[in-house]
Amino acid sequence: MIQITNSMIYNNINNELSNESTNVYNLQDEISSGLQIMSPQDNPGGMVNVLSYNNSTALVTQYNSNVSIAGNIGSLASSTITNAMNVVNQANSLAVEMANGSNTPANNQAAAQQVGQMINELTQYADTSYNGQNLFTGTNLNLSSAYSSSTSYYSAATVSGTNTPVKFSVYTYQGTDTSQNYQITQNETVTPTLTADAIFGNDPKSTSTSAKPTNAVPSGLISVLSLFQSELQNNVYQQNSSSIIQGIQNGLSTMTAAQATIGTVTERLNEQQTSYQTVLTNISQLLSQTQDVNVAQAMTNLTQAQNSYQATLEASSDITSLTPMLLQYLK
Repeated sequence: MIQITNSMIYNNINNELSNESTNVYNLQDEISSGLQIMSPQDNPGGMVNVLSYNNSTALVTQYNSNVSIAGNIGSLASSTITNAMNVVNQANSLAVEMANGSNTPANNQAAAQQVGQMINELTQYADTSYNGQNLFTGTNLNLSSAYSSSTSYYSAATVSGTNTPVKFSVYTYQGTDTSQNYQITQNETVTPTLTADAIFGNDPKSTSTSAKPTNAVPSGLISVLSLFQSELQNNVYQQNSSSIIQGIQNGLSTMTAAQATIGTVTERLNEQQTSYQTVLTNISQLLSQTQDVNVAQAMTNLTQAQNSYQATLEASSDITSLTPMLLQYLK
């Protein structure tokens, strides 16, 4: 026969009160935090899922951040090229207009000033920056200018049929050949912009002099415009207009191709950003279903637990007061 002692009764009462008190505390903690899983012992299997969802969220968030930055860079590059192309279209129209042999020296000088303004605009576009870093200088992000200039001389034909050396500036690209990449998925990186030489062209540093002028028209767009300006200033443009017009139109073709390339990347980034937003929403829903508390149900459970605790407390008080007599009777 098992002998029931005061200690056994009190221990049973204390254990029951402790369990019910812990249950009340846990429910209050869940309601306060909004989480039903805060440690592995709460739900080992559920905690594994929570950790997996959190890791996936962190990875996708990082990729999505890269997509956002690359998208901003691509959009800025695209709008910059669009603005630059507007300037070059104006230059092309002016080059065609000034090819008319009836223009006076005064007309030429006025047009030369316009071309000078266009050159300034294009060099500013080439030096566009994003968050303080040059957009079109490849991986050399801290260059203050995408181009350096050097003096060159071109052997231009005159009305009399002779040639004269015309001084102009050659623009040489200073950045790197590759642009910065951004990883947007585990196995995919994108380049949201291009280098200035792929947009505005490039010419090697000049070595020509007035004594030995070059016979070749530069290939870089800004250099072509500089030659255009100098020929206007020297009133020899009409005899060399076809080469200048062709050079400007070639520059426009290069810019159009660059715009298309960046546009394709930007479209890919927009698609990926939409995809990541969907993924993050889905993960958030799964995490909520696994970890979040049903507040209404938890409140009901808390009320029941509090009532149970109170009932146990009252019953234990009655039992405690009767214990000495009960034990005396059992003897």
